[in-house]
Amino acid sequence: MGTSTLPQQGAGQIRIEAEVLTEFVIRALTSFGLREEDATTVADVLVTTDTWGTFSHGTNHLHNYCRKIKAGGIDAKAQPEIVNEGLAWARIDGHGAIGMVPAHFGMKTAVAKARAAGIGFATVSGGGHFGAAGYYANLAAQEGMIGIAMSNSDPNMTVPGGRGHVIGNNPFSYAIPNGDEPPIFLDIALSVVAASKVLSAKKRGESIPADWIVDGDGIATTDTGGYPETGSLQPMGGHKGYGLAFMIEAIAGALSGAALVQEVPSWLFHLASRPNLGHAFIAINVEAMMPASEFAERTKRAAMLIREAPRAKGADRIYLPGEMEWQRRKDALRYGISLPVNVIADLKQLAAEIGTNPDELFEQGAQGKRDGN
Repeated sequence: MGTSTLPQQGAGQIRIEAEVLTEFVIRALTSFGLREEDATTVADVLVTTDTWGTFSHGTNHLHNYCRKIKAGGIDAKAQPEIVNEGLAWARIDGHGAIGMVPAHFGMKTAVAKARAAGIGFATVSGGGHFGAAGYYANLAAQEGMIGIAMSNSDPNMTVPGGRGHVIGNNPFSYAIPNGDEPPIFLDIALSVVAASKVLSAKKRGESIPADWIVDGDGIATTDTGGYPETGSLQPMGGHKGYGLAFMIEAIAGALSGAALVQEVPSWLFHLASRPNLGHAFIAINVEAMMPASEFAERTKRAAMLIREAPRAKGADRIYLPGEMEWQRRKDALRYGISLPVNVIADLKQLAAEIGTNPDELFEQGAQGKRDGN
């Protein structure tokens, strides 16, 4: 993936070691009643996501999870339970636990089923916001299997011919083992752009591209003024993104027994409500179909053919899906995670709430990372 050089930081950013950030996440969540084992699972999801540079889904949400636990929208003590199963499948009830716990259990269950049957499928009802879908797909890839993860979400996206929040921008991810290289993986939501980008533009008073959102009448707009109260995100690729979002609604929502479309309350804006999200996890056991070495050779050949394709004018190279995230993770683990200023501010506020000196937290996290040592 190339050599690592000390990445540039933006104004106000502070580097923090992944281990220090992980310890803080565990301390915060256990102070709100989570078992240490569950808090450790959540911490790994959030900090891994931050090392990928996907700050919208990492520790950026930690304070909100704690607020939701306090308000009763997350049951800190709940444990996922298999309620029905067969050789290659399982249905799991998350019982309103913090989202990462039943999601982690769901993919681990799918992997176990795949070892026995060649393919494993697990659904989760009673789930919550689980962070980055790519984390769970990669759990399967770490076991030499192809992983697929998906979830429905509270409505925040319009559909062709509609107006207002009609369906969620339901996230989808896959991860493919790639021999001795990091997995090839994709993690996307099905809207044109993340809601956080629209909100950031609104805060700055800037206009946005016309394909990002629609106004209250369902008409494309560059004005962020009505978002999210009346405006809604547009689906990626129009009817294509809408069609894929409905597929996920059926597989992750309907088949799991979870809430559907407008039945799902916002996990962020309705803190006391249990979202009852639905997730689905698929693990495909490569070894059951062909030797892992043969699959790795074929995957590497496909990757080589793409990397060696003619490049566009001005392009230095062609990246595989997920390749940038793995490079960012390598740099983050070496130099520290350079968190955005808004995330730092929120973590400092949470630190103060649980009785931790926020300045000491980030000073400790920055030791040895300022010069790239």
